[in-house]
Amino acid sequence: MSYSVRQVADFAGVTVRTLHHYDRTGLLTPGGRSRAGYRLYDDADLARLQQILFYRELGFSLDEIAAILKDPQANVLEHLRARQRQLSEEIARLRRLAEVAERAIEVQQTGVSLTPEERFEVFGDITFDLSYATEARLSGRNRPDSARQWPAPPPIPRRTGGG
Repeated sequence: MSYSVRQVADFAGVTVRTLHHYDRTGLLTPGGRSRAGYRLYDDADLARLQQILFYRELGFSLDEIAAILKDPQANVLEHLRARQRQLSEEIARLRRLAEVAERAIEVQQTGVSLTPEERFEVFGDITFDLSYATEARLSGRNRPDSARQWPAPPPIPRRTGGG
């Protein structure tokens, strides 16, 4: 069965523009074209899109996703484990930050006047990353579809034989 760009965008919860971008970059090239030249996606394309969106939700860059999907020898498990470690570190950092917020709330509620040194001691061992990438990540600007929850991807098909 073939699906139009609009149908696929609606199925996946992404924009048509996103699908066009994936096509331009070679990340997801539709399996066919209509007589009028419109992109047509098949079931294999939908499975690949699901993988792409799963990896995006995990925080992989499009370049990383392309490398994983392009290389039939890619060790997907290794990539997933590395990303899981990064996510665990981020969770730990966010927990520490939540503790800092709790301490700041306590200070505000008690009305205690802090010295300049004490104002910064409240942060404990938290270091601040004020980079643009962090600002963009926190504002959600670099992940327009991040609100969507994606199921686990289907297994990556491995080519066998002369391919």
